[in-house]
Amino acid sequence: MEQHRPGRLKQKNKPHKAGKKRVRFHSTSSVNSLRSSSTCVGGKKGSGLARSVRKNQLIQIRRLKREEIINSRRKISIAPILIAVIDLSDRLDHFAKLLLAFDQTATVEISKHGHYWHIDIPKFRTRYQLVNLDRKDLYSSIDLAKLADILLIIHSNKVERFEVDNPELIQDDFFTLDAIYNHCLPLTIHAIIGLADVSNPKQKDRVRRTLFEAINKNFPGLMNGGNDKMRSLDTAQDLIKLFHYCSTVKCCRSRSRSYCSRRSQLLAEDFHFVPNSSDPEIGTLQVEGFVRNNPFNVSSLVYVPEFGEFQMDLIETVSVPYGDKKRKQNKEIEFRSQCDLQLRPSLKRENPVQTIFEEEMQAQHEDKKHSEIEKKKVPIGTSDYQANWIFESDEEENDDDDDVECDNESQFSDDQDEIIEKIKKIHLDKDIDYDQEINMQDEQMELEKFKEQRMYEMFPDEIDTPVDRPARERFAKYRGLKSFRTSQWDCKENLPSDYSRIFQFENFNRTRRRIFKSDTFGADPGFYIRVHLANVPRKLSDYFQQNSHKPLILYELLAHEHKMSVMNVVVKKVPSFTMPIKSKERLIFHVGYRRFVAKPIFSAHTTGDKHKYEKYLRSDVACVATLYAPITYPPAPVLVYKEFEQDGSHQLVAIGSLLDCSPDRLIIKRYILSGHPYKIHRRHSVVRYMFFNREDILWFRPVELRTKYGRHGHILEPLGTHGHMKCRFDHQLNSQDTILMYLYKRVFPKWYYEPITIDQHPNIHLTSNDQINNNNDDDDDDHRMQM
Repeated sequence: MEQHRPGRLKQKNKPHKAGKKRVRFHSTSSVNSLRSSSTCVGGKKGSGLARSVRKNQLIQIRRLKREEIINSRRKISIAPILIAVIDLSDRLDHFAKLLLAFDQTATVEISKHGHYWHIDIPKFRTRYQLVNLDRKDLYSSIDLAKLADILLIIHSNKVERFEVDNPELIQDDFFTLDAIYNHCLPLTIHAIIGLADVSNPKQKDRVRRTLFEAINKNFPGLMNGGNDKMRSLDTAQDLIKLFHYCSTVKCCRSRSRSYCSRRSQLLAEDFHFVPNSSDPEIGTLQVEGFVRNNPFNVSSLVYVPEFGEFQMDLIETVSVPYGDKKRKQNKEIEFRSQCDLQLRPSLKRENPVQTIFEEEMQAQHEDKKHSEIEKKKVPIGTSDYQANWIFESDEEENDDDDDVECDNESQFSDDQDEIIEKIKKIHLDKDIDYDQEINMQDEQMELEKFKEQRMYEMFPDEIDTPVDRPARERFAKYRGLKSFRTSQWDCKENLPSDYSRIFQFENFNRTRRRIFKSDTFGADPGFYIRVHLANVPRKLSDYFQQNSHKPLILYELLAHEHKMSVMNVVVKKVPSFTMPIKSKERLIFHVGYRRFVAKPIFSAHTTGDKHKYEKYLRSDVACVATLYAPITYPPAPVLVYKEFEQDGSHQLVAIGSLLDCSPDRLIIKRYILSGHPYKIHRRHSVVRYMFFNREDILWFRPVELRTKYGRHGHILEPLGTHGHMKCRFDHQLNSQDTILMYLYKRVFPKWYYEPITIDQHPNIHLTSNDQINNNNDDDDDDHRMQM
């Protein structure tokens, strides 16, 4: 069946006259403009142009497409493709042997610092840089994964530990990978070493299937999105295919992590320390490496993990020391950028302004400190009221009792002592080692925390009115609100003295957008540069010289990212951590590129201008942690760890992301005072047990009352002098109802910021690795990969 085809004389409706006088300029700078100019009025493509003109347009379109592809590949392939290798097979020496002999035309070189492998494959026209992630060094592994373009995970063909379902072995294998997965996961490639040793095809499928299920169980989504293929890594041909796939996936799927692309990074290939003439302990550190992700600006600050921020004096673009022998011997300076001292930001982190109010608060704090009563050692669970009854004379009485017990024990015979010792050895010899590892005082403290959390979940924010102290003094800083959602609360009211030390934006989101949209100038990504850092302590250079396996990384900071402010972080407690986490508890935070220790307070992650204070980090919903920290612009991933003092180990507590840096967030703490209806007469009731004196009732008389059954009321007058009061409600009460009074107070985080230093690395025990490494011979260790 033939369809109707309109001819050249088809009906043409009247066009819109608004654009009749508009002049259209056809530009040949883009492919779309060339395509739009080839359509005539009649609708047939190219029928209104001559053949030579149409042919010229096709040539221009083809040239533009080719230039776009070449420019994109040049931008990606100037810097080597950084591949981070995490070894879960304990056969990294086999991988190193493949690298040294997989291609005769390829050149393999090792950097002076860090033992990074540089591989240049001429037939791929691509350079690669391989770094090994040490599973025992959590911080270095996370820092390298942040820079990596591709994460190569090498598995073993021995999958029995996954089938046995041993949580300890799996946790040892996946401890570092878990942090990378939750914080800075790049493109992932999975490979198996030793798959060729399995002769049975069904056994090979079982190995792949077991690894696939174990990874999906511990890291959901890691095997999706084109990463579900388990590649073999046994021969040189497998390695060539792997490198070819890395270059292909890097060009097609460049990393889209915005917190990395917004800032420039540099992984040090070599560095040199030049001491100052006046002070030899401080000098200039010259660091060489490739610029990644963003232009490196000499007028900005540089952050070195575990050492802080530094200023730059000079940036020199030098020739690449890898590949060409002539360029390797002489590093010619191709470009030099000097820092303008007027544009260079200061290193001051806190606001130096000190108000009269702060001086008065410090004087009151010192007076209070001198007037404090000496603390006594009391049993666990003793309240402050009970502690006042414990005198020093009790200690003397205890000493006398001990003497009496010693006298009584001396009356036992030697035979009885021997029998007791034998019984102890029989029954308690196996439990000595276990008891030595457990601290009973810590166990009791943890038990008290569990009980407090359970009571808080059952009766949130409810508190008993003190009997020995007036309620108007105990809750002097609290106020009543008509509605928690709609009532007004001034965010600048009654600020603490610590707020005079921080910086605040007039509009944080507007400043963030302006900084992200601003043009950056400096050394373009991919160039090999030499950065001169000013006023660097000698211990930084000595530390990285003595620990050459640790990476030296420079992170360029955006404007104001070194200044202190109030940081709000959205976190969600991980299911594997079951211990209670209380507000103002000491925690370790990984926010973007920074690592520090803080004592946050938690609040509900809700809409509105006021947010309810949470005493504990909830496990069912996400919460917002508020703390003092340097400014960081979101988005940025967040990891929260808890350090255990017994063995120095770290355990992951929560994961999340950065919300904003705003001191105006209102965190409101709520207390609920409860009372019981004593007499009920229609809408009137006599309430008791909420207060215990007449003055407190008159003080809290303007605050609205509520009940658990939804009634509203207010206090009319006190009755007597023992805390009874007459109240009126909107409906008649039930005898089983409870009268509540809601009191609110704004709370602030505790000023506690401690950057992580080189002496605060976590203690990681890898049982499976230690057992395997101890069985290896010394000859195998000599051929082990040094990366």
